Amino acid sequence: MRNAIAVTAAFVAAAAVVPAATPARPQTTTPGVIYKLKVPVDDKGIHVPKDQFTKNGVTRYPRGALIQYQFTNKGTKPYAVHVWAHDSVVMKPGGHAVVFINWQYRGDYSYWRIYRGHQLKPIGRIIIF
Repeated sequence: MRNAIAVTAAFVAAAAVVPAATPARPQTTTPGVIYKLKVPVDDKGIHVPKDQFTKNGVTRYPRGALIQYQFTNKGTKPYAVHVWAHDSVVMKPGGHAVVFINWQYRGDYSYWRIYRGHQLKPIGRIIIF
């Protein structure tokens, strides 16, 4: 019994000396929620909704943002949408398309409407910080 108490006391003392594990560095982004944005597209442009990251009218997201863009064509012509390196399907008037983007790289990106294979203005801007 005396040996068991001595072993237990030695184990408790050793455990008290070992420091708690700490991460080497803090994470800049953590796995997050997929944000679903309803984005109307019409004959005048693409209307990305403003949120807490919008600054001076420019759409901005933190690096690592996972966004599902749910486009709805409210215009009179069939449009597709180009965002970063992704093109949506062509949406007939009243049609819908979904584009999912993991914004994993910081930078300045553009988006625009496509009509019959041609880029249309206005061209929007997204900043990843």
